[in-house]
Amino acid sequence: MTAYQRDQAVAYALGYGIDPNPGYIYIEGNDCTNFISQCLRAGGARNHYHTTHPWWYLDGTMSGSWSVAAMLYWYIRVSTENNQGITAATMYQSTDGPMLPQITDTIILGDLIQYRDGEGQIRHSTIITGFSSPGGEPLVTQHTRNAVNIPWRKAFPTAIFHHITGVY
Repeated sequence: MTAYQRDQAVAYALGYGIDPNPGYIYIEGNDCTNFISQCLRAGGARNHYHTTHPWWYLDGTMSGSWSVAAMLYWYIRVSTENNQGITAATMYQSTDGPMLPQITDTIILGDLIQYRDGEGQIRHSTIITGFSSPGGEPLVTQHTRNAVNIPWRKAFPTAIFHHITGVY
């Protein structure tokens, strides 16, 4: 396990948030998690060939957890339980309520936010690349509507915050 290089992940997100990196495949209309995985890679995460929950990208091919929001969520959960791969403290909250203190006290630049729809499916992934003001709400960078430093609140009812604690 090594330290997550948050500054590198954030710099990558800000650099490629609008115009995708031509060194990776761009998934037209559904690139959010592929982009977040690239940010994690920039932050020091390496290919992880776990037997049931692999996370990898190699020569234009990728695992499901590299590019599918729900699969990345489960990859992080399994990795955290096994203390290998990308590990995180995961917290949940409604997107329409005030920020929960345990979340505001924990999240920092480079952490991830995923979103669950009303049917319980995880549909979107973003990375925290700023805050609205000191002590303010997170700003995120994302693909699938390529944007940099936009408010974290979305039309999805539930946000899942991943405070990244380590990478493999």
